[in-house]
Amino acid sequence: MHLKLFFVFLLLSLLPFPASAIKCYAGSRGFINGQPAHKFIQETCDEGMLYCMESYTADFNEVTASCQHLGTNMRLLNLCQSKTPEQTENDLTIRCCKTDLCNNHGIDRKKLKKNGN
Repeated sequence: MHLKLFFVFLLLSLLPFPASAIKCYAGSRGFINGQPAHKFIQETCDEGMLYCMESYTADFNEVTASCQHLGTNMRLLNLCQSKTPEQTENDLTIRCCKTDLCNNHGIDRKKLKKNGN
């Protein structure tokens, strides 16, 4: 009886349980050799990561989006933890957010056209 109970607990401890990790968009948009290029996917962030991040230019032609990760720069983490987790400097906005797929501001704003048009 104790052996059966042991195996039940062992089996339960080995089963994968869904984590409550945040989901973010990950990818980029910009120009490569004058041609528009973009690719974004929905990504489940690593366990313990709290923020989605994005950066975009004022015209939304250049956009990056990602999950927070263990190597995230401390300056960016400080911005994420501040009361205003958004900063614009020299035509570039950097933003952090804490809900699923919240880093879509730059993604949804504009579709690319050929460079120079």
